Amino acid sequence: MTPSSLGAGYAGAVADLHGAILATNAAAVAGAASAVAGRLAEDRLVFVAGPGAHSQLAVQEVFCRPGLPAGLVPVIDRATLLTEGAFRSTAQERTPGRAEQILAPYEITRDDVVLLVNASGVNATVIDLARALRSRGAVVIGYSSVRCEQAIPDGHPARSEPGVALSLLADIHIDTLVPPGDTVAVAGVGEVPLATTANAFALTWTLLEAGAILDAGEHDATSAAASRWASSYRPGGDARNAELAVRYRDRVEAL
Repeated sequence: MTPSSLGAGYAGAVADLHGAILATNAAAVAGAASAVAGRLAEDRLVFVAGPGAHSQLAVQEVFCRPGLPAGLVPVIDRATLLTEGAFRSTAQERTPGRAEQILAPYEITRDDVVLLVNASGVNATVIDLARALRSRGAVVIGYSSVRCEQAIPDGHPARSEPGVALSLLADIHIDTLVPPGDTVAVAGVGEVPLATTANAFALTWTLLEAGAILDAGEHDATSAAASRWASSYRPGGDARNAELAVRYRDRVEAL
């Protein structure tokens, strides 16, 4: 297989997965987007969490990004960042009892919206976080692959509890359809990973739909709530982003 066909095989796998996510989740994303838009219209923050080495990459992808809302707060689980150690990350995401420590820096209360993403949807940290958020009265919008959740057997080190999964705990669930094991076989290539692109696509789709709701005036959005980040590589981008930073810096520590 030539280099160009290797790329084509991978591109085809990604395109097929994204298309399936679109075909499967229209109603769920519409509900999630409405919840997000409602909070942004009230000038409230929306939280995005992804405990796990690669799940957090999707969280970072949608934070402070051109075209996406400025009112997002990344909930970072530093113990599972890849830069803190890849194998340490795996061990930490399987360790129960860490949810309150992760949530401590964030003021998440009743009716806040949290986008909670994790491809496998069964590790101890994501399950604990979903429960902790629900106990606070937050609205949990879960992003995980039901196929992955169902493929991990009881007793596997990655599964926290038998029969428990993010898709069953979330108020709204978007199925990322990632194949079991996070990979798909591509001819001439072997196994290629798909979870990060699926997670980022599903999150971005939700946030784009939320922006469209605000633009359509279905919510009484303030100018701050409806604002999106601009590209710092285009004229006026730095100035616009500086204005948004002033509005949100006191509430979004990551800025």
